[in-house]
Amino acid sequence: MGDEYVLAGDVGGTNLRIAAISTSGTVLQHLSEPTPGTGAAADIIDAICRVAEACIAEGGKHERPLSFGLALAALVSVKDGSPLSSPNLPELNDLHLADALSERLRLKVVLENDATAAAIGENWLGSSKGIDNSVFVTLGTGVGGGLILDGRVYRGVDGTAGEIGHICVEPDGLPCGCGSHGCVEQYSSATAIVRIARELMRHDSTSPLARFAKFTSEDVYNAAAAGDPVSLETFRLMGRYLGIALAGLVDVLNPELIVIGGGASGGWEFFIEHLRSELLARAFPHPAMRVRLARASLGDAAGILGAARVALDAMSGPAPVGLQRSLN
Repeated sequence: MGDEYVLAGDVGGTNLRIAAISTSGTVLQHLSEPTPGTGAAADIIDAICRVAEACIAEGGKHERPLSFGLALAALVSVKDGSPLSSPNLPELNDLHLADALSERLRLKVVLENDATAAAIGENWLGSSKGIDNSVFVTLGTGVGGGLILDGRVYRGVDGTAGEIGHICVEPDGLPCGCGSHGCVEQYSSATAIVRIARELMRHDSTSPLARFAKFTSEDVYNAAAAGDPVSLETFRLMGRYLGIALAGLVDVLNPELIVIGGGASGGWEFFIEHLRSELLARAFPHPAMRVRLARASLGDAAGILGAARVALDAMSGPAPVGLQRSLN
């Protein structure tokens, strides 16, 4: 390892990943294991600490890391850095997780929402590097997002900004886990792709997807690549709804760049023109023509690299966890 590095982690409902990352963004060591499923917060804390210490030890360095940034699939309070709402790991809700980890690891620990962390990672080393005004959208099981405005992370007054997946695109549409109806998450996520394709198959049983008892968004992509009308229509609808949501963001935020990542972004070639067409039809012409659309370039590493950048930024001053920090 180099002389100076930080720890960065990504805690999801399925896997826990922790890496040692140099101050320039090089991944020096990476470990992962399944996230404990016991429902006990203490077990998750134990696992994070165990993997973090193992990551340090396997790197062969005697120096401790400068700090530890941890990305979570949760809303993170700007007041004290605690998870406000963690759908996949509700045992962490309102827990002073950063303090608990800091005490155990003897490190400064900062928490970040996972989609915001991915936005930070892409802005540091990925597709939006050097761009002061960008929107990051991640298309996975749900739809998440992060905002970089005037070169700074925008988290909002409570820390909940960037929840792009819960922009309404159908006022009387499908119920969403957030408690609302018609959120874009229900129409443009990987889960939504499967649902839309299944619904379209009721009217067209000739689709190659019919041979699957169950299928995934990747199966829909493969069928689209083979010219399946059902799958192509699925991506058209998915792109249209995402375009509706992003048109509103373009009008409100006037970004220079929208970066799209996550597993479902693999269907880019089948949805991007439908997205672009909807955006151009709905947003003000000048910002709509100006904004560029790009695929994320860091893949699964975006979140953990973003967590590392947050950890590095935390060393520059005593600002409380969650406040805006310059990415420059």
